[in-house]
Amino acid sequence: MARRRIKPWLLLLFILIIWVGIGFAKNAYGNYKLKQKIRDLEKEIAIQRLRGEELEEEIVEWESPENIERVAREELGLVKPGEVMYILSEPITDDIDLDVKKR
Repeated sequence: MARRRIKPWLLLLFILIIWVGIGFAKNAYGNYKLKQKIRDLEKEIAIQRLRGEELEEEIVEWESPENIERVAREELGLVKPGEVMYILSEPITDDIDLDVKKR
């Protein structure tokens, strides 16, 4: 059986082709991952923009005169001049008869 000898330049060419192919594959995979990351970030940006718009609407709502008056009345207990505020007390217990006797 005759043995064929591999030519050195052919072996170097084959190694070079494999090396270049691996480099292209790495770059292609890196590009794929970067594009995927870009899509994810674009989705996150869109979500954050919507959240920002919701917060802006909420700020406008909180700054409305009606809301300011509601907070002043309900949370701060303020009244307009000439108004009288009545505060109803709750019974100490659920049993009103016992509550009246304790007082």
